[in-house]
Amino acid sequence: MHHDSEAEHATAVARSALYAFLGRALAYPTPAHRAELAEMIVPVVSAVQTGDDDADRLVPEIIAALTLPLADARRAHTRVFTHIEPPDYPPYETAFDSADAFRQSAVMADVAGFYRAHGLQVGGVERERPDHAVTELEFMAFMARKEAYALEHFGTEQVEECRRTQVLFLRDHLGRWAPAFGRRLATFCDDPLFRSVGSLLERWIEIELAAWDAEPATRLESPHPAPRPTTVDAASTHPSARRPQNTGSPSRSGRES
Repeated sequence: MHHDSEAEHATAVARSALYAFLGRALAYPTPAHRAELAEMIVPVVSAVQTGDDDADRLVPEIIAALTLPLADARRAHTRVFTHIEPPDYPPYETAFDSADAFRQSAVMADVAGFYRAHGLQVGGVERERPDHAVTELEFMAFMARKEAYALEHFGTEQVEECRRTQVLFLRDHLGRWAPAFGRRLATFCDDPLFRSVGSLLERWIEIELAAWDAEPATRLESPHPAPRPTTVDAASTHPSARRPQNTGSPSRSGRES
């Protein structure tokens, strides 16, 4: 591997680790996640220098906070993200994009199309929507790792395909909404760890958008309110309201006697 390729490889590995770090910090804590963080992600991330003072300050803060006992970490995660979608910082792209169900389906289909194009699909043990922040961050981690592998084992065409996919995904999806999600998480949640994670997410995506010159056509700055259920007159839904009125018993011939 040439000197330039070695530097590019190291950059891709560091980028992959930062995306994975953010994804695991936002995910519901499990023993497997903890092991992956400790053994594979933190050793790389702790040595990364992004060149951004705020980001470089936040990384060690988050690493230290992630040592919380598993039961406490799970309680904190449930408190911040609740069992329903938090209205101030929903972790879904479609919550920022549109309240229209058809538009949301189209966005999720496009996101899932990126995954399928690279042999991935949402599902398995951890089931989550394709537009969840964790899922989209993990896809970027995967693509940066794939870029690093292509730099080491393949040629320019494969490397450029990995990079092109990352630019498109940032521009069309993650870059549109993740900075606002991170900023709102840092502003509205009351947990120090997730406030730091939100701030790092905002800074890191802005760094990436600038580095790749991938400014989205539209920035999604705030979530759309969830559509309210249609109000229906209770009287119209009562069984008696649906019962046909008896206007007289017809004869068997169908004519009244």
